[in-house]
Amino acid sequence: MLLTLVLLSAAPATMLALPSDKDAPVEIEADSADIDQASHTTTYRGKVKIRQGSMQLQADKVVITYRNKKPGKLIATGKPATFRQRPAKDKPWVTGQGARIVYDINSEELVLHGDAVLTQNNDSFRSDRIVYDRVKARLKAGAAAKGSDRVKVIIHPQNTQ
Repeated sequence: MLLTLVLLSAAPATMLALPSDKDAPVEIEADSADIDQASHTTTYRGKVKIRQGSMQLQADKVVITYRNKKPGKLIATGKPATFRQRPAKDKPWVTGQGARIVYDINSEELVLHGDAVLTQNNDSFRSDRIVYDRVKARLKAGAAAKGSDRVKVIIHPQNTQ
């Protein structure tokens, strides 16, 4: 587990946007951890919680695969798996959930699968598949994200008081 924490802390910040987040320690809690150096994976099971700065992820199971001794992909599964991040100090939280969340650490792209929901400031997107590019602040859902369900979007008017 110590090896995994060292590798994670050297990697690009996962699913977060505040500049201070990337320098924050990675905290992982789980019922169990299984490090398989031969397959370059670490698997956490049972009420998994991962936190780094403002980023928080919760799932039943998280598998992290490594490329060149650095985390490359994170796959979280749950009923549902959830995440939240603060894109900037003056912005509301972005939250997401799905039966499976796949995060490619190199591209900083999140893909939410299965009853996927992404919400910010009470506005929400729902579909079977949502692709969220954290760096470019782009979102694709439904057919645009290679999903099969229609997209349901709820946008609340801005309060102008």
